Amino acid sequence: MNYLQLLETDLQLFELPIPITQRLLLSRYCDEVEHWNRRVNLTGLRGSDLVRRLVVEPVWIAQQIKLSGILVDVGSGNGSPAIPIHITQGLNRVHMVEARTRRAAFLRHVSSKLKLDGVSVHHARLQDVIHEFPGAEWVTLQGVALTARIINSFRSISSDGLTIIWITAGAEPPVQPFCVFRVPVTGTQAFLFHLDQF
Repeated sequence: MNYLQLLETDLQLFELPIPITQRLLLSRYCDEVEHWNRRVNLTGLRGSDLVRRLVVEPVWIAQQIKLSGILVDVGSGNGSPAIPIHITQGLNRVHMVEARTRRAAFLRHVSSKLKLDGVSVHHARLQDVIHEFPGAEWVTLQGVALTARIINSFRSISSDGLTIIWITAGAEPPVQPFCVFRVPVTGTQAFLFHLDQF
């Protein structure tokens, strides 16, 4: 599967001018997901669906929001959205939290293989490592329910300045977000919240 070609087609469709160095890293990330997916259930997506959902949508969302600084990704699993966002936005620090052993192993492998600086993989439940993220500015959740438990975990380290980005293809938000981005073509939505909204 030529993921670079699929990626370039979608980047043009979504009008995302990504430098070639970043495109190469993103296509290598897709290759690693496909390779590991044969042994570890990372995703049911393949080919252009994998590229669009795991790479292009998060990159489009991150560019609209102008993400920078420190990101915590909860339930990182296959590395999306954290890895594509980090590759294209050059964040200062990325913390990926994943409780499942084999998926955490994949995250460590792909971060090392792509030589991603500033990335930490936490093989743990969020509530057990939340104290390690006192400077967090952004939280991403994709394919993870936005529960009271997650909200309360972050409330313990931050009262303001933290933005939660919940990426979903169909679920309704638990409270009214302060901002919504709808991805063109796919309709996937990114709901943005502050902690004091809960």
